[in-house]
Amino acid sequence: MDNITIENGLTPEQQEVMDEAYEALMSEVKVVDLALYEKLRANELTLADVYKLRHSKEEKKMVRIEDGQYSLL
Repeated sequence: MDNITIENGLTPEQQEVMDEAYEALMSEVKVVDLALYEKLRANELTLADVYKLRHSKEEKKMVRIEDGQYSLL
C-alpha cells in the first residue's frame, strides 16, 4: 500500500514482515494458478477502500441497551 497506517496491532516492523510474506505467497500463486492470482489481486482493497472503511468505523457509535447488550449505530 502507499505508506498508510492501519491499526491492526502490529508494529511497523511486524507489518513489513507480513507484507513481504504476503507478496511472496502471491508470487507463488501467480506461478501455480494465474487465474486465481488475478482473482485475488482484483479483490484486494484499494487505498480508497481503506479510507472509506476507516471513515465508516469512526462514524459508528456503540450504545448500551438495558439488557446489557450493545448496539452499533
